[in-house]
Amino acid sequence: MPNQDNTPTCPFNRFLNPLLNFQNIPPQTQEFNPQCSSFSNNSTSDEADEQQHSLINERKQRRMISNRESARRSRMRKQKHLDELWSQVVWLRNENHQLLDKLNHVSENHDRALQENAQLKEEAIELRQMLSDMQLKSPYSTLRDLEDIQCNTDLLN
Repeated sequence: MPNQDNTPTCPFNRFLNPLLNFQNIPPQTQEFNPQCSSFSNNSTSDEADEQQHSLINERKQRRMISNRESARRSRMRKQKHLDELWSQVVWLRNENHQLLDKLNHVSENHDRALQENAQLKEEAIELRQMLSDMQLKSPYSTLRDLEDIQCNTDLLN
């Protein structure tokens, strides 16, 4: 911190510059100032540098450990998510297989019902034709009267 005359303040300057001895130096400027490099003790500066480097290295080490721990937690979350997704894939494949089985069963039943329906339609046509032929060949003109007779369908099953 420079004085009013722009000379650096250092407690040793008053011994080197006789003009400074006659000035009233305030007590706060007489304290040791580490920025004064002209007469600083090299060992003290080296120790301060070592402490600063040690502090920086310690912070780097803590940050590195913290980053590693964070990465480990991230990998664990990712693995857990991947496991959950695989579990979901297995469940969905099983569900898909069951739905395909049901679809095949319903499709088979549908095809069988269509074939049966077509066969019944053919039989109905044949029966109508037979009935029509019977009416034409019949000496009785009153076969139409038979349509009014109730038929017990329970015996047909």
